Amino acid sequence: MINDAPLNRFTLAERVVHWVVGVTFVLLVLSGLALSYPSLFWMAGPLGGGPATRVLHPWIGLVFEAALALMFFLWLKQMYFTRADLEWIRAIKHYARHDREKIPPSGKYNGGQKGLFWTQAVLAVVFLVTGLPLWLPEPFGAGFLNLIRLLHFLAALAGGLLLTLHIYLGTVANPGTARAMLTGTVTRDWAELHHPMWNAEQVDD
Repeated sequence: MINDAPLNRFTLAERVVHWVVGVTFVLLVLSGLALSYPSLFWMAGPLGGGPATRVLHPWIGLVFEAALALMFFLWLKQMYFTRADLEWIRAIKHYARHDREKIPPSGKYNGGQKGLFWTQAVLAVVFLVTGLPLWLPEPFGAGFLNLIRLLHFLAALAGGLLLTLHIYLGTVANPGTARAMLTGTVTRDWAELHHPMWNAEQVDD
């Protein structure tokens, strides 16, 4: 008899941390845009207006950084690249075309997901290093702050693009993926299609 019971993919702790990171980052992007562009100042409304948004933005940033640090250590052991991951990355054009037959099998996380993990880690450091001087600018000169502001903006832009891609891949491009972060489980058909090596490990267990 075929076991069609769902597979546990994420723990409750992993899901909560993931959603805290996602929600706080969206709030940071919206509040950052509101504070940076007068035409988008209306975005400050949900956070209580301009003064409240200026106060809340860095504090939300600290929550984001803390949650991202926790997520980093929760998943670190599973995010080291293997030979299979490098083969997957070399075949990424086939992944983009949904040419499943030419995509090397992956474990619990494929090379793209691991790449996203490490990119997020780097961006988190950039956000922190550039955000603190903008929050407490008194000791710094105008030229330095302008450079820091540019780096902060570029990091936010990169993070926003990655978030958009992440949401697209987890919903429209790969139906059934979002379930993992909602319920913590995935179907065996999904696991066999997207992460066959990991699926085989679960069957063996």
